[in-house]
Amino acid sequence: MLELKAGFEHDTVAVKASGVISAQDYEEVLLPAIEAKLRDHASIRLWYEFSAQFEGISVGALWDDAVLGLFHLNDFSRIAIVADDPLMRTMAKTLASMIPCSVRVFGLAELNDAKLWFEQTPS
Repeated sequence: MLELKAGFEHDTVAVKASGVISAQDYEEVLLPAIEAKLRDHASIRLWYEFSAQFEGISVGALWDDAVLGLFHLNDFSRIAIVADDPLMRTMAKTLASMIPCSVRVFGLAELNDAKLWFEQTPS
């Protein structure tokens, strides 16, 4: 499940993942939030936090994630991924090398450091 998080700047889409992420989560939560922000901003920031209750991601959601990356590749100015799950951390680090913006991966214990980095002006 994906839920939007409050308390971030106006140019930010912040989500928290728990349980199993489905294609429906992308279609009903993440994509509409991104598209709404892009109506007001040339580029946006993405905060993607995987809670300790995160269980996995469906094949459909993986596909939607790939499509999201293709269509919005240049729409992000900064991406923070917060996760303890080893597979998600590895995937995020691999994908970070293919995305043309600043991307950092943090553990849940590094939440404060993640927020400090995320709030900096993108370079």
